[in-house]
Amino acid sequence: MDPIIVDGKKLSEEILDNLKYFFKENKAAIAAISVGDKEKGEIFIRQKQKVANNLNIDFFHFHFDENISNNNLRKKINEICKNKDLKGIIIQLPLPQKFNTQSLLNVIPIKKDVDVLNERHFAQFIFQRSKILPPAVSSIKYILEKYNISFQNKTFGIVGCGRLVGLPILLWLVQQKITTFIVDIHTLNPEEIIKKCDIVISGVGKSHLIDERWIKKGAIVIDFGFEVIDGKISGDVNFETVKNETSLIVKTPNGTGPILIAMLFQNLKELML
Repeated sequence: MDPIIVDGKKLSEEILDNLKYFFKENKAAIAAISVGDKEKGEIFIRQKQKVANNLNIDFFHFHFDENISNNNLRKKINEICKNKDLKGIIIQLPLPQKFNTQSLLNVIPIKKDVDVLNERHFAQFIFQRSKILPPAVSSIKYILEKYNISFQNKTFGIVGCGRLVGLPILLWLVQQKITTFIVDIHTLNPEEIIKKCDIVISGVGKSHLIDERWIKKGAIVIDFGFEVIDGKISGDVNFETVKNETSLIVKTPNGTGPILIAMLFQNLKELML
C-alpha cells in the first residue's frame, strides 16, 4: 500500500484559517530579531512575515550586525520587548557562536515568548505548567491527532537532541509515558536503534542523513530537518529511498515547516488570551 504523504502546507492552512477571525478582532504585532548573516535566516523570516500579513498581524523585523556585543544586543532586545504593542517576540536561531544565546532568549518575557525558549518558560513546559507548547511539540501532536494515530503503544525514535525539535519532543513524550529512544552524533550505530522504532522524528539539519536502512517497514517518519544545498531545500530524510518503507511520511520541504509557523501564530493567540 502506498504511504500517506502529508501535505504540510494544507494542514497549516487549516490551522491558520481558524486564527483569522481572532486576529481580525484583536489587533496584534509580532517582532522577529535576527543577527549576523542575513541570508541564512531570511527564508524563515519571509515565511513568518507572509503568514503575519495574511492574518492582519503587524510584522517587524529587527536585524543586527554580528559585530554588536552580547551586552548591547541584550539591551536592544530588551528595548524591543518593552514595546507594549508587540504581543510576540521571535529570535531567529541559530545566533552566531560568539553570543550567549540562552541569556538573550531569557530577555523575552514569558507572555511574549511564542517559541517557549526563555528558560523559565521552558521549565514551565517541563513541569506541564506552561500555557502553550513549543511549536515542534504542538506540530507533532497535531499531525498524530489529524491522522488518528494512536501512539500509546508505539515506540518513538528521535534523531537529534536540539533545543528546537529533539529536546522538547523528547520531554513531551516522557510526559506522555511513551517509550522513546534518542540518538545523536555521539551514538554508536544509530540506525540500528532507530530501525526498531514505530515513529521516527528527525531534527538534525543534515541533508539525507536518514535512508531506508534506518526505517522499519510501516514506520511513520516526520522530518523537521532543513538544509539548503546549491539553493535547494532538503531534509534529514532521503524521501525517495525512505517513502516506500513508511505508512506515513512528513517530508521537507512543504512538510513540518509550514505547520511549525502556523503553530507559532497559534501560540501568539493563546498568549494574548
